[in-house]
Amino acid sequence: MAAFYLVVDGHLLPGPNRAPPAQDPDVRQLEGSAAELPTTGPGWRYALSTFDDGGELNGCLVLHARTAPSPAQMIELRAKARATAPGAVEEAAGAHHQEHTAPLPAAPSVDDRLRILTATVLQLETRTSIQNALNGTLTAPLGQMSSRESLLAEVLSVLTGHPVCTEDGFGNIRAAAGTKSGHPYSRPSAADRARTVQLWHAFGLPVQEPRGLVALVLPDKDVLGAVCLVEDGRPYTADDVFALEYGTRLLQVELSHRRSVAQLELKLGGDLVHELVSGMDEETAAVRAGVMGYDITGPQHVIVAQWQPPRTDDTIVVALRRALRELQTPALVSRRSDITIAVATGDPLDTKLFTVAARTLRSATGAVGIGGPSHDVTQLPRSYEQALRALQIRVHSIDPYGCTRYDQLGIYRILDMPGSETELSDYVAEWLGALQSNDARRSSDLVHTLAQYLDHGGNYDDTADSLAIHRSTLRYRLKSIRQITGLDLADPETRLNLHVATRAWRLRSARQR
Repeated sequence: MAAFYLVVDGHLLPGPNRAPPAQDPDVRQLEGSAAELPTTGPGWRYALSTFDDGGELNGCLVLHARTAPSPAQMIELRAKARATAPGAVEEAAGAHHQEHTAPLPAAPSVDDRLRILTATVLQLETRTSIQNALNGTLTAPLGQMSSRESLLAEVLSVLTGHPVCTEDGFGNIRAAAGTKSGHPYSRPSAADRARTVQLWHAFGLPVQEPRGLVALVLPDKDVLGAVCLVEDGRPYTADDVFALEYGTRLLQVELSHRRSVAQLELKLGGDLVHELVSGMDEETAAVRAGVMGYDITGPQHVIVAQWQPPRTDDTIVVALRRALRELQTPALVSRRSDITIAVATGDPLDTKLFTVAARTLRSATGAVGIGGPSHDVTQLPRSYEQALRALQIRVHSIDPYGCTRYDQLGIYRILDMPGSETELSDYVAEWLGALQSNDARRSSDLVHTLAQYLDHGGNYDDTADSLAIHRSTLRYRLKSIRQITGLDLADPETRLNLHVATRAWRLRSARQR
């Protein structure tokens, strides 16, 4: 407050021990109206008149602030001035006397009213400063900050003096400021998040939780995120709560915009699963997945499935989605040509996935490949490649139907390593070159016969059944193999090298198809 005036004998005079500022000579000419006053420097000056219960002018306050209050703040300021007028107080006291016999409280003195109004002006100035600081996060350069959320958290932490975290709709921490670590508390459970939503709906105020004071970004039925003033042992002031609520409204604008953009991209035909396995940045992936109600943070892995005969409709997509739901594994499922692709939460599944999917499809003539775990979105393309390799190895194995996990491939992981083509070709030629030349010249199938024989551990009956030939035919072929290669199939080291060579031959054949 810059100055105050009192009505004495019908004239506005400066308050005791105060001289009217040089720029306020027009106050006496206002005749009880409120108006903005001229100023010689930066800032805002305003004359606010007060009246008694009879409607007579009894004083005027000259207010000063760095910036002009908003219309809503002016309404609040005028209400405060009206509430402190002697007439209003006396009216309230009279109503109280009609119900009780207690003595009427004394009307507040001029000094009391001035103190109240001064406190109101200071509060408006403080909150205007908070608004200006937070509004600046929408347009200020990010500098070393990774996102608008990080900048908002940093400014909010400086304004309140409390550590601040922003969360996504699943309770994962997206940005942190003023904390010793990026994750000062664990992610709240689904039940805890649901309770917070209920309290937020019931009271419309930030909710006190064990982790701190939490305000939700909840524009409609879906929680887009939250802002938390992290518990640090100090009480939260009214200005802290104001800053938290205002910062949350700004975050709501940002997150609502991101969601609108993501929804538009989905409507335009963007396939999130394809983009995830092709390579996508984490922030965009989190927003896009959040629109679909999927939490992309934490361990993920890619699953690919293919059934025979090939299907180009969505029957495999529906079956795999149902199987994953039955196994309580959240996932995004899509299709690319005749291969179904899923990005699933948690550690890689086991063969039960194939069993459930086959039961749903009423067909076991399919193969499923499961990639290794990816700890962030950027590793999903690698998991996808691993899943495809596991699928191809399964399809071209002795048992082409079933489920294969990349981390259980054993020697195939070495044989199928990228960049190993030249060495594998030399290795195959060294151990199988003579048989391959013979097969090409005579149109025979001795390499395949040898591969089946070694895969079945040298068992004649199982090998003959797998080749659909008689045992005597198998003996004749094995005799020919020994003669052509000059190798002893009973020697353990020879059998090992031939077995590795035939598996490498299978991989090369699969790639060439």
